[in-house]
Amino acid sequence: MKLSLSRCRWPLVACLSSAFLLGCAGPQVAKEATPESTKDRGVVVVSVTHDAETGRRASAQFVIDKASGQFETRLLRSVEQVMGIPKGSDFDDERGRVYVMDVEPGVHSVDSWQSAGDSVRIAPRNAPAPLRFEVKAGEVVYIGNLNHTTGRNLFGMSVVAGALPEVRDRRELDLAIAERKVPAIKGRVQVRLLPLGPWSDAAVDRLVQAVPPAMLVRPVKP
Repeated sequence: MKLSLSRCRWPLVACLSSAFLLGCAGPQVAKEATPESTKDRGVVVVSVTHDAETGRRASAQFVIDKASGQFETRLLRSVEQVMGIPKGSDFDDERGRVYVMDVEPGVHSVDSWQSAGDSVRIAPRNAPAPLRFEVKAGEVVYIGNLNHTTGRNLFGMSVVAGALPEVRDRRELDLAIAERKVPAIKGRVQVRLLPLGPWSDAAVDRLVQAVPPAMLVRPVKP
């Protein structure tokens, strides 16, 4: 699958600029959920992070279920914003978020990645091989941590353009946070990790796209 930001630029920008960003990540399991209330659904635990050194200036982004068209496409980010203001991190050592996703049972996939800064977005020109995972009705599955390593410029400074994606196993930390968010999953999580290690290498052909700033429009009084 060829990833062309010229085709998906504006939907993604609108998604990122919206005050209602949770919808882009798709439905999340409610804190008050019970095993009974999720018995016909799948629950997927995954975290998305980027190195703390780049702070709130960057955002690691991963696209889920875009290629198949069978399920709702989700855009998971290491940093979420509300009205243009970055929200806090779930972690102390990195910027990131743990997701406890409510999904349709079946085979899903992580299809591509993006690295976003204040004014640019970087993505692979050709999408990497998808990372597939399966979840059945009533299951709770942890698939790992999707992380962006920090890229460096000639002066050794961290830069968004050099970030690369990798999959890590951070189950102890991620699951502790997930269980605080949704207590009902405690003791029920099955670990089925995506292939660990780098997902793209430094030689990947990148597409760099300028991103217009989010614009907030003053509501019109009735």
